[in-house]
Amino acid sequence: MRIISGKYKNKTLRSPNSDNTHPMGERERLAISNMLGDIVGKTVLDLFAGTGALGIEALSRGASSATFVENNPKTLVVLKDNLKGVEDARIIKCDAYKYQPDKRFDVVFVDPPYDKFNIDVIEFKKFLKEDGELVVSSPEPISETSRKYANCYITIISSK
Repeated sequence: MRIISGKYKNKTLRSPNSDNTHPMGERERLAISNMLGDIVGKTVLDLFAGTGALGIEALSRGASSATFVENNPKTLVVLKDNLKGVEDARIIKCDAYKYQPDKRFDVVFVDPPYDKFNIDVIEFKKFLKEDGELVVSSPEPISETSRKYANCYITIISSK
């Protein structure tokens, strides 16, 4: 797996050898980037960060900062390794459902392990700035705007 565009283009990402993660493929990340459009200068929160692919891709495309929230100890080792050489990244070791940020974000990525997926992830919308966007990866569609890509559905929800 690699970063597909921008400053960190072609950076190789490790993936944990675990059933708890489902690293998002390049096709899905490209689709999300196209749906979000210009991300330059935006702040990003990557919940259930896993490999960090979503947040690193955003930083690579010009996001000003990214906060990665991950709780699994084995996955955290891989995430820290993937973030080597990546600027403006911060890791928070915490269960994403218990995380309480000290600020709001322009973009919040929510890509939980599908065996723990709960429609309550829409509640993460409260972490958004006024014009922010929540990007949810889910095993099933969660709204009429959900789009299917490979083995997941991507839904973008505006804070408005």
